[in-house]
Formats: sequence, structure tokens, C-alpha cells
Amino acid sequence: MSRRGIWILAAVVGLIGVSAIAFAALRPSGPAAHLAKRYQTVSSDGDSRVYRSDLPPRRVFDDLRRAVRPAETFTDPGGYFLRYRDNIVAVTAEGTGSRIYLDDDRRGYARWYPFVGGYWGTYSGGGESVRGGGPGAGK
Repeated sequence: MSRRGIWILAAVVGLIGVSAIAFAALRPSGPAAHLAKRYQTVSSDGDSRVYRSDLPPRRVFDDLRRAVRPAETFTDPGGYFLRYRDNIVAVTAEGTGSRIYLDDDRRGYARWYPFVGGYWGTYSGGGESVRGGGPGAGK
């Protein structure tokens, strides 16, 4: 193969690689992709979506937990909660089926705080990893 042929082949392979990366970045991932594929969309508002399922909440919770591993889970008589890096998913009962809420982390903490606040702590935004040293610390 000539030198020019090698350069053309390298360019084509590079273009394919860049295209694959760009396509993967545009495709939804995490719980959003799984929920959109498996359940019926009820409503959408910015980074929040609501889905429904004819399955009971425990089955939806187990399905999602197996398909997309959460960082943490919490169950309560009020619902099943899954925490992901950038999302919170809540699965609640609706008749004999389920209602599934997908929120970004900020909205999810605000919406579900009565259930997860004492378990997952409070959401404090970007500086949440900063720890205080008690009264007067940092003054």
C-alpha cells in the first residue's frame, strides 16, 4: 500500500472514531434512555419526565436497578428511590401500576426531600463537598 493510501485509511478510521464518539454523546444514557425505551411518557418539563407502567412499583424498581446501576437506593412506603450521578428516579404506586419520575439531582432532591432527605442528606449544590469546622470556622 502506498504512503498516500495509508494516510487516506488513517483519515477514514479517524473520522469513523470521531463520529462514533459524537453519536454516543448525543444518545441519552443512564436511567433516561432505559425509561424512555421501556415505559410510556406522561409528561416532560425541562430535565424532568414522568412515565407510567402497568407493572407494580417494585417490579419497575427492580427492572431499572438491574438495567442501570444506581449509586444508592432507598425504599419507603411512599415509593422506591434511585440516586444516580445526575438524576433521581422515584417510582410510586398509581392504581395497580406505577408512576415513574425522572428528575435532575437538584429538582429530585427538592421534590422528594420528605422521603430521601434524612437518608441521602440535603442537597447544597456545587459546594456540597465542602465541610465546615464548626462554629466560627472559615471566618
